[in-house]
Amino acid sequence: MRGAVPVAGRILRTLRGDRRTLALVVAVPAFVVYLLSEVFPRPEPVAPVILGVFVFFLTYLLTAVGFLRERTAGTLERVLVAPVARSGVVAGYVLGYGALAAVQSVVLLAAAVAFLDVTFANGVALFVAVELLGAFTALGVGVSLSLFAENEFQAVQFIPVVITPQVILGGTFLPVEELPVYLAWPARAMPITYLIRAMEYVVLDRRTPGEFHVAVAALVAFVALALAVSLAAIRRAA
Repeated sequence: MRGAVPVAGRILRTLRGDRRTLALVVAVPAFVVYLLSEVFPRPEPVAPVILGVFVFFLTYLLTAVGFLRERTAGTLERVLVAPVARSGVVAGYVLGYGALAAVQSVVLLAAAVAFLDVTFANGVALFVAVELLGAFTALGVGVSLSLFAENEFQAVQFIPVVITPQVILGGTFLPVEELPVYLAWPARAMPITYLIRAMEYVVLDRRTPGEFHVAVAALVAFVALALAVSLAAIRRAA
């Protein structure tokens, strides 16, 4: 983890100078949640799905494009020749973009309370923990996939390949338990499935504590797997 803090600090200083990105990070989640509040007359039943999908999608987009910009600008190459451990590089990027994802998650939480009148059956603290876990899962996926993209267009093209199937099969429109077997099994290998289940428990108390614990364990495993892939890809690129 040597060098993680300096790498994270450089990313945050760069982001602080990009006021347009910071404004979008704050404004977009609040605006989208506001629009949904105008469309759904009773948003409470769909609130966990909305929050889970938005946390994952917005964090993925933020991380994938941001990390790819670091690569195409040659910043990552300069970091790799510095006396910084490869694990420190990955940890630094996770900390840097994780701070921005945390800000976005807080904005999404405030918008959900203000516009969707969301209440939390199992406490707001548990909701924040699940929200951040979902954000870090998307962050790991975004960093991993951006390493395989050559430009920002390709990074965005991963959305219909990687994100959209998760939104369709992960419980957004139909519970995974009601899907055909040949679709239910792939759905159980997708992070959004467990993020929505955890959100349903925290917001609506719809799931059992046992199902919640399984969902949290699965999300932690997805974070670890995505970071391991990122570390392997960076070592290969070095």
